[in-house]
Amino acid sequence: MASGSQPKKVSILPSPAANSDQKDLVTDSIATGVMFALILTVGQRAIGFFRGLLFCRFMDEQQLGQWSLIWSFLMLLVPLAVLGLPGCFGRYSEYYRQRGQLGYFVKRIAMWATGLTLGLATAMVVFPSQFSHLVFRSTEFTSIVYSMAFCIVMVSVSNFMISLMESLRQVRLVTMMRFLTGILFATVGLGLAVFMEDAATGATIGFGVSSLVGVIPGLWVLYKYRDTLSNTGEFLRHSTMWSRLAPFAAWLWVSNFFNNCFELSDRYMLLYCSPVSADLAQGLVGQYHSGRTIPLVLISLSAMLGGVLLPYMAAHWEKDEKEEACDQLRWTAKLMSIAFTLVGVAIVIAAPFIFDTLLQGRYEEGLSVLPMTLVYCIWFGLYTVGQDYLWVAEKGKYTALSLFIGLLMNLLLNWLLIPHMGVSGAVLATTISNALLVSLIYGFNHYFGCKSDFGLWACACLPLVLLMPVGLSIAMCLCVSVADWKTNCIFRDHEKQEILGLVKGLLNRIGNR
Repeated sequence: MASGSQPKKVSILPSPAANSDQKDLVTDSIATGVMFALILTVGQRAIGFFRGLLFCRFMDEQQLGQWSLIWSFLMLLVPLAVLGLPGCFGRYSEYYRQRGQLGYFVKRIAMWATGLTLGLATAMVVFPSQFSHLVFRSTEFTSIVYSMAFCIVMVSVSNFMISLMESLRQVRLVTMMRFLTGILFATVGLGLAVFMEDAATGATIGFGVSSLVGVIPGLWVLYKYRDTLSNTGEFLRHSTMWSRLAPFAAWLWVSNFFNNCFELSDRYMLLYCSPVSADLAQGLVGQYHSGRTIPLVLISLSAMLGGVLLPYMAAHWEKDEKEEACDQLRWTAKLMSIAFTLVGVAIVIAAPFIFDTLLQGRYEEGLSVLPMTLVYCIWFGLYTVGQDYLWVAEKGKYTALSLFIGLLMNLLLNWLLIPHMGVSGAVLATTISNALLVSLIYGFNHYFGCKSDFGLWACACLPLVLLMPVGLSIAMCLCVSVADWKTNCIFRDHEKQEILGLVKGLLNRIGNR
C-alpha cells in the first residue's frame, strides 16, 4: 500500500506491504489520542470515584483496610513477577517495528511473562499462610490469598495487552479497554463485595474478572490485524534481543519494585508500626484509604498521561528529534500540575459533603488528611510523567535510584512519625518523600538533557496552595492561571504555540465528527 495514497494513515508495519490485501493497523496521533483518552478516562475515573465511595460506604474500616492492602500488593506483585518485560514495549516496539522484527519481540516477551506469572500464582496457592501473614499481618486470611492468586493472572494478562497496544499507539483502543474494565469492576466487583460474606474476597474476584473481560477488545483487534506482528526483517537472534533489552528491563523491574514499594510503604508501615492489634491497624489503613480514594483519581490520570506520552517521545527520539521530546514533557508536566491543582481545590470544597453525608461521618481521619494527600498525589503524578524522559534516554537506572532514595526517606519518616501521629504521620511522611522524589526526577532529567526552567519548578510548587484556606487557594490558582498566558514566566512562547496547536487540532477533530 503506497504511503502517498493515504497520507493520514501511519502503518505500524515495518515496510510497505507487498500484498495489497494486507490490513494496516492505523496509529492514533497524539492529539487524537489525548482527546479520546481524556474523554473516556474522565468518565472511567468518575465511575471509579463513585465505586471507591461505595466501597467506603458498604465496607467497614477493617474490610476497607484489607482491600487497600490487597490492591497495593497486586500492583506490587504483578510487575514484580514478570521482571518488567512488558514495560519494554513502550520503548522498543517502534525500534523493532522499523526493523521488521516486531513479531519476534512480542512473542518472546509473551512466553516469559506467562511462565513467570503462573509461577507466582502457583507459589501463592502452595504457601497461602505465608502470603496471608505478609499481606495482612495475620495467617487467618488464606481464602483471600487464593482469590489474589487468581486475580494476579488476570491482571497480568490485562497489563500485557495494555502495554502492547499503548506501544503501538492505539490510544483509543487502550482507553476503551480500561473503560470497560472500570465499568465491570464497578458493577461486578461492587456487587460481589456487597453480597459476599467476605467483602475483600468479593472485590478481589470482581477485579480479576473485570480485568480479563476488559482485554477482549484488544485481543480482537490484535487478531484482526495479526499481520502487524509479521516478521519481514532478518531473524532476531535471542542474544541480540536480550542484550539490548536486559539492561532496560532490569532497571525497569527495579524501578517498578521501588515504585510499588514506595506506594505501599505508608499503609504497610501503618499496619506494622501502629501500637495496636492487627484488626485495629487494618482499620487505620481503612481510614487512610478513605482519604486517598479521591486523590488516587489524579494518580490514575497521570499514569494514563505518562503511558500515552512515552511512545510519542520514543518516536521523536528514534527520529533524532530529542528537543521535541523534551518540549512535550515540559509543557505536559506544567499543564498537568495546574489542572490537577484546580481539580484539587474543587475536591477540597466538596469534601465535607462527601465525608459527612455520603460516608455518614465514619471517616473523620480520612477527611482531615485529604488536602495533604491531594498534594502528594499531584507530586507523584508529576514524577510519573517526568520519568518518561529517563526511560526514553535509556537512563532508567536513575529512575530506580530516585525511587530508592525516596523509599528510604518514606520508610524512615513513617517509622518515626506513625507511632506518635498515626494516620497523619503516615501522610506527612509520604508528602515529604514525594517532594524529594519530584526534585530528584526533574533534577536527573535536567542533568541528562531535558532542561528544567522556572515555570516547571513553579508549577511543581503550586499544589501547596491546597494546604491554605479555600478562598486563598482559589485566588492563588486564578493568579497563576492568568500569569501563565500574560507572561513567559511559566510557559515559553513556543510552548504556548504547541499547546494552542494541540487545542485547535482537538477542536477541529471534534467539529469534523
